[in-house]
Amino acid sequence: MSVRRRNLQRGFSYIEILVGIAVLAIVAGGLAQGLALTSGALGKSKVDGLASNLAAAGVEEAHRMAYEDVGTPGGKPTGTIPAVETRSVQGIDFRVATEVDYVDDPAAGQPRTYVNYKRVSVTVTPQTNDGKATTQTSLVAPPAIGSIAGKAAIIVNVVDAITDEPLGDASVTVDGSTSPTRTDTTDEDGLVVFAGLEPSAIDPGDPQYKYRLTVSLSGYVTHPDSVPDVAQQHLAASQTWETTLRVFRPATIVATLLDAATAQPITEPATVTVTAPEPNSLSESGTTQTGSITFTTIDGDPILPSTSDFTVLAEAECYAPHTLTGPVPAGYPASTTETFSFSLTRITSGFLEVTVVDNGTGQPIPAAQVQVSGGEGGLAPIVRTGDANGFVRYCVEPSGSVRYVVSAAAPGYGAGTALADVVANQTTTLEMRLSASGNATIRLRSPASNQLVRLRAVSGTYDASQRTNNRRRADFTDLAAGDYIAYIATGFDGGVPAWSAGRTVQAVAGQLRTYEVP
Repeated sequence: MSVRRRNLQRGFSYIEILVGIAVLAIVAGGLAQGLALTSGALGKSKVDGLASNLAAAGVEEAHRMAYEDVGTPGGKPTGTIPAVETRSVQGIDFRVATEVDYVDDPAAGQPRTYVNYKRVSVTVTPQTNDGKATTQTSLVAPPAIGSIAGKAAIIVNVVDAITDEPLGDASVTVDGSTSPTRTDTTDEDGLVVFAGLEPSAIDPGDPQYKYRLTVSLSGYVTHPDSVPDVAQQHLAASQTWETTLRVFRPATIVATLLDAATAQPITEPATVTVTAPEPNSLSESGTTQTGSITFTTIDGDPILPSTSDFTVLAEAECYAPHTLTGPVPAGYPASTTETFSFSLTRITSGFLEVTVVDNGTGQPIPAAQVQVSGGEGGLAPIVRTGDANGFVRYCVEPSGSVRYVVSAAAPGYGAGTALADVVANQTTTLEMRLSASGNATIRLRSPASNQLVRLRAVSGTYDASQRTNNRRRADFTDLAAGDYIAYIATGFDGGVPAWSAGRTVQAVAGQLRTYEVP
């Protein structure tokens, strides 16, 4: 028979004796009405007495338990006492609710551990109309002052990395060492305590040498400074590790691009680049043709909010580039999205439309790669993929005195190159004809090594250049059979080669043919 049951039975016998004496006194009084009233009061008194005994027995049993078992399953602290159960005594049902929590009451001169005692509260509520709830509370001391003898403890504070405000209801998990994995949630002060942990393994090479902490909270991610590789600690016997885990709500950056004259979204190809503030100064770029783009990461990581300025650069074809700066986001943590609205001014420009087709059939080549570069402004190469009709479109500044270089390539075809003029406020169309790749090779030999030579198809847009090697030759491979013109650079004007008159050469399927140039 358990200690709790023996205690309860002794209490019940005492209550029954009291009830019997009270009844005799009432009978001796001879008052029928008083007897009826007192009998009702005695019934209520009996229920209250049973509830009080149950509460006292629950507290007493907690004092007799092993200290590490004093707690409720899944509670804080965890233990073996049922949080809620129903007990039936003398035909009466009672709801027994037990709460256990830590008490922070360090002795003078002792380190603060937050787990000096456990407070046990047992509330017993009769499931009848004749009784009231009764609560008994008591403190249970650990075997050693301030902590569990020979055990370790971890005190975790979870805060918002941006505001430093404590965060309640965060789920914290400790694992990786000698004690089983434990998970608990922070209180309203952002605090959670893991007591009664076994000391870590002694050997630094042992996988259980350190405890590891991880945290999760809906809508938040862990700050890089609190990743598991950092939030680890070796714990010796009776050691308390107090640490802070920092989390944040990731920010979102939205960039909208409007035409300054029309206030309409810009549908020309645009690139937007977001740069985080120092010290990281990481960047992320994206493209859009809808006038809007959203960023949720920078360099692959969630965007860390900051009161320092982010830099957002918008570059759209046909428009002057523009930069905006500002914190991201304003109003954190209530708001996590910051919008940068650009009003871009259109510049003088023209359009270049390129269609890539099969030289033999005249049919479009889908998904061909087209590159445009050069022009008077020295445009850096822009590479685009053609649509199903082999079509791409560029908005660029007028070419001026230096034409744009247009190159096209597609799997199974030889590359092609052409020159194009672009005039302000006009559209230039260009058809690039690519010949199917063959297995012919033309080798051009020059008078010296490191000379620039060129091979251009007579029919189609194949046009390629390369320098001769130390054996004074350059091989042009995977050519379609047909006639080509070979050139050698005779000089340069501003970096642009001047070509020789050229000579006609022929590519033959399956053959390597060698020609001297010039």
